Formats: sequence, C-alpha cells, structure tokens
Amino acid sequence: MSRKDTAKYEGAVYHIYQRGNNKEFIFQDDNIKTFILKYLNEYNKKFDYELLAYVIMDNHYHLLIKTNKVDISTIMFYINNLLGKYVNGQLDRTGHAFDSRYRCKLVETDANLIWILRYIHRNPVKAHICNDINDYRWSSHYFYNNYVKSHINIDLILCMLGNSKDAAIKKYLKLINSIGHENDNDKDYDIIKQEFNLNETAWVRASNDFAKPNRTTLDEIIINHKIKESDLFHIRNGNRKTCLTPLKLRIIKSALEQCYSLKEIANYLNAAPSTISKLISRNKTV
Repeated sequence: MSRKDTAKYEGAVYHIYQRGNNKEFIFQDDNIKTFILKYLNEYNKKFDYELLAYVIMDNHYHLLIKTNKVDISTIMFYINNLLGKYVNGQLDRTGHAFDSRYRCKLVETDANLIWILRYIHRNPVKAHICNDINDYRWSSHYFYNNYVKSHINIDLILCMLGNSKDAAIKKYLKLINSIGHENDNDKDYDIIKQEFNLNETAWVRASNDFAKPNRTTLDEIIINHKIKESDLFHIRNGNRKTCLTPLKLRIIKSALEQCYSLKEIANYLNAAPSTISKLISRNKTV
C-alpha cells in the first residue's frame, strides 16, 4: 500500500528527501546532477510549483518545494519516474533506482522553514565533502548568496529574514554559517531558533504574501517611474516592441527590490513567470 502524504493543500511547503537504492552513489556523475536540475526547472513550468531550495549529493537529494494547484505526489511521481529511468540508463543498471518512495515532510512553521533551508545548504559541510558551503556547486546556496533570480524562488524566505535585500542576505549568511549542533538536528534546530529568534508562527499561507507594511505597491511603482498608461497597456498585452523593454526592466527591478516574487510580477504584467525570468536572464543588470 502506498504511503499517504502528511497533508495536501494549495500553498503547502514540503521538505523532500530521496536516497539511492542501497545507499548507492547513483547521483555521483555530474551529468546526472545536471539532468536533475534541468528537469526540476522544466517540471516547474509544467506543474506550477515553486522550488525554494535544493542540494544534490552523490547518493541522495533534498528539495524544498511549495505547491500551488498540483499536489506534491503528482509532482514527485513525474520527477522520480523520469529520473529513475535516466539514472538506470546512464549507469547501465536495472531495478529500483531509489531505496523507497521519497520521504516527504510538511513544513509547519516559519522557524522550521528557515531552519530546513539552513539544513539543506549545510548538507555538504555536514557530510565532510567541503569546509565552505561556497565550494559546493550542486545546491541553491549560490542563488541566495548572490541574489540571483531564476527558477529558484529565493524571495519567499529572504523576505522573512529582512526588510531589504541587503539585510535579508546578511542575515541569511549569518544563519547559514552559524555553528549549531551538526550531529543532532533537534539540538541544532533549538540552538538556531533561539539564536536568531525564529518565529514559530504556523505556516498556513496559500501564496507568497510577504508584503511589509511599507512595501511600495506595484501601481505606485508604475507612477513613480512615470510609465504611461498606454505603455503599460501594451506591456500587459504582450507587445514585444523593443522600445518597451527598458520600461519592463525598470518595473521588474523596482518590484524585485521591494521583495515581490516573479509570480507576483508576472501576474501584474499579465505574463508567465518564465517570460519574466527569461527577460531578466537576457538583461543581467536587473
């Protein structure tokens, strides 16, 4: 009989853990790690989930995923089904690629969410693969550390850590480098929760609603940049004239500085999050 997930609802956040069968090092090949990241991004577009963090080790991986309309069991079925076939093909092996069904734990509080991000990014240090988190390529730490906008939703947790980008990253780096209790997760959680005064508020949000009381609204951003209603109309209707690109970028940059997520910006501009992401990628100054 299949195991039921702890809970399923729109906006739920899950810590996912999957290990290779018999603890085998099935992810050791960098090509396999690259494949995992590629399809986490592809399925992100297909199933409308938000990848908050990840680390891919040689024999297991951790994911932190926020679901939207599609439940976690559907998302993980497709991810692991595709990954299992690819791993077996690459390693010329048969049978089960994974030791069991993925492990899935519902994130229930803000403090737990922030601590799990720390736990995931510190995994390579805990495993004695490296001494410095910055030296490990296969985690989402790079995106948080450098405030890189991509398929990783870094804003959700960063906006919980500070009222501005710089303040949030500073606290994140202090959090991630702080010495807790590496060999006991419960003790580490208690130490970090106390040191950083993490909030035990229940995680019940159905969307990325981390607006601060003084956060500038998107309408105010439009007014502040003196963007004409006619230009905003064309942007929202998908007009691709090159003269509109600088306006789009000004809106996006200001929105990001106010801790709006890509999804919030995309909804406001009547575009897909992937469209906003691609525009940012092509214009690295944002």
